[in-house]
Amino acid sequence: MSAKTTMCILFRDETVDAVFIDRTVLGAQIKFMERFPRDELVFEEIAKLTKSVEKTPSRVLLCPPRDLVMQRTLIYPALAPADIANMIQFEATRHVPLAEADRTIGWSSIELEEEKKVVLNLVAARNTDIQELIGKFQALEVPIDEAVPFSSAVVPILGKQPTLLVVTDHRHVELCLYGNGLLRDSQTLPADSPDRVLTAARQMAAKNREWLGMEGVGRVLRCGDFQPSENFDADLGAAFGLPVQPLEMPAEFQALEKPLADVLLAASAELPQEMNLIEHSGRKVPMSRKTIITMALCALLAVELVAWTAFKTGAPALQRKQVASEIAKVKRRAAPIQRMKDRNREMRKQLYRLDEICESHVSAMQVLNGLSELLPEDTYLQLAFYKPGTLHFRGRSKEPERITELLMDAPYVEAISKSDIGKKEGDYHSIAITVTTRTSDEEI
Repeated sequence: MSAKTTMCILFRDETVDAVFIDRTVLGAQIKFMERFPRDELVFEEIAKLTKSVEKTPSRVLLCPPRDLVMQRTLIYPALAPADIANMIQFEATRHVPLAEADRTIGWSSIELEEEKKVVLNLVAARNTDIQELIGKFQALEVPIDEAVPFSSAVVPILGKQPTLLVVTDHRHVELCLYGNGLLRDSQTLPADSPDRVLTAARQMAAKNREWLGMEGVGRVLRCGDFQPSENFDADLGAAFGLPVQPLEMPAEFQALEKPLADVLLAASAELPQEMNLIEHSGRKVPMSRKTIITMALCALLAVELVAWTAFKTGAPALQRKQVASEIAKVKRRAAPIQRMKDRNREMRKQLYRLDEICESHVSAMQVLNGLSELLPEDTYLQLAFYKPGTLHFRGRSKEPERITELLMDAPYVEAISKSDIGKKEGDYHSIAITVTTRTSDEEI
């Protein structure tokens, strides 16, 4: 059978609910859910139900009657887990009115790091009462692995948001206040006093107002088919300004129309081992033939998938390795050719750079040729000197003023650095002019 099969047995005042849940790779599935009247025959009926399933659950959770178990919520300064385990027996003596020789306790703790405190949920019962109840099941070959009251079993699910859970039954009404993964407070009252229940609910919220804060209770849930009065839900909602909602079931079971929500919640929760009221049995659950066959088929499928994956990934890898080896051989043979190609490529780069330099460089002859075309015909040069960026010339001219205008209009002249015009001798003036030419990076 599956190692994730859970059976939950929940005792109410007049009925007993049982549910089988299988946890498989496809998710949680409900195998059986049934409600029995709470009488002496209920143990035999549950034993028949267990045998009809033809497999023993790996986990059997018993939620005993609420009148057999008492709960306390205690707050202490921060302690190490080992110190809490040693302290728990002394605290049970202080807060549980049961004889130590006939007392069984369970507990869970959560550390509040911000407040440096530890909140202790203490559950206690008479050992004789619990063993008598469990003995009736074991006599009919129904194993019991855990015994935890319902309000403590659903802490992992309801303990996130501040929640008031009201469990109504024919003889009792249980008030449970949850928040931050804790059962903050709980109280059991007679069902025939609805006004007293409402008053106790208000007092419970007021008692924990420091923890609840200004927002107060975040939601009010109720489970149970019995209502203490006709307007009980309306009065309860008006007391907290919230609508009373039915107990929510786990998300994987929402397809069911009428589930036993509280039993499903208890069966779905993962509880700490210390909360258990009985010792861990450590029993081994035999696997059914169907489970063995299923596991064998799964193993065969896994082997086939691994082999197929190895073939799909190994064959291309081997082929890539062979191709890489061939490429390496070709590269070694073509190394001289590649070196020659690299040299040719470098030479082409140098030639291209040389062409760029030649195109951007202006020779002295080009400058002088441009100067001769620029000057007027009645101008004669006696000396011309050019270096990159500077042009200097001397000579004689009939129209020296026109020369500066022509030079400034020339595209390759940046500025006239020096201009000396001498006295007129005959028809000509002596001239000495220095100009700054444009750099090679500027376009003319």
